[in-house]
Amino acid sequence: MTRVAVVAGGGGHTGPAVALRLAAGGFDVALLGSGFTSADKTVRRVEEYGRQCITVRAELTDARSVAVAFGRVRTALSSPAVLVTCVGPEPLPDGLPEDESADEQRYTAVRRALRPAFVCCQAGAGRLLRHRWGRIIIVVAEPADAAENTWRTTGPVLDGLIGFTRSAALELARSGTTVNLVAPADRADDSRAPALRAAGDDSAGSYADGVAHVTEFLVDERAVGITGQAIRVAAARADVPLLRER
Repeated sequence: MTRVAVVAGGGGHTGPAVALRLAAGGFDVALLGSGFTSADKTVRRVEEYGRQCITVRAELTDARSVAVAFGRVRTALSSPAVLVTCVGPEPLPDGLPEDESADEQRYTAVRRALRPAFVCCQAGAGRLLRHRWGRIIIVVAEPADAAENTWRTTGPVLDGLIGFTRSAALELARSGTTVNLVAPADRADDSRAPALRAAGDDSAGSYADGVAHVTEFLVDERAVGITGQAIRVAAARADVPLLRER
């Protein structure tokens, strides 16, 4: 039986890392997004695993665009059983003043970051329900820099996604579909947080690599009881070798 996974967004590093791990696990993969910076490379690497990979252009904040994209996935491959949506706030200029204009910019950035998760879940849930088995994983992209405004925007995005994940998990529980969130570790709580390693990195120990590992576990049958959870992933410290490298 063909298994299909949709990876929406995260075109730079996290999305491709997840797509490759899913392909290695036997999934055909559809990449959804408005731009594909490394799509050709990802498609070739997925095909090396003997799986199919297609790219479908869609504006992830537009419900109609995403619905059409899912239709194309179903036609080209099959109805997806796994949906991974990578979201994250747009970078804001550092040093924004504490005024109404700056608050409006942050609000707009938060709203735009949250909408793809809602739109993709809404479009994908109906197709997942046909399988009576499904996995929805929302991934918060690692901030491209450690600027104060970037992290101040990421916080509200994460809070909103935690609430959305719990609500969606409860709503879809009876259908056999799990919903989970994967996000960067908080720098204040974890000294291994991603800011210590460059964001544009999908090598072993990077945030993208960690997300791919977690995704691989969450789509496994053994993770059927894990839903509504927010899983925090930290990149390995750049100055500390991984155990498997010693």
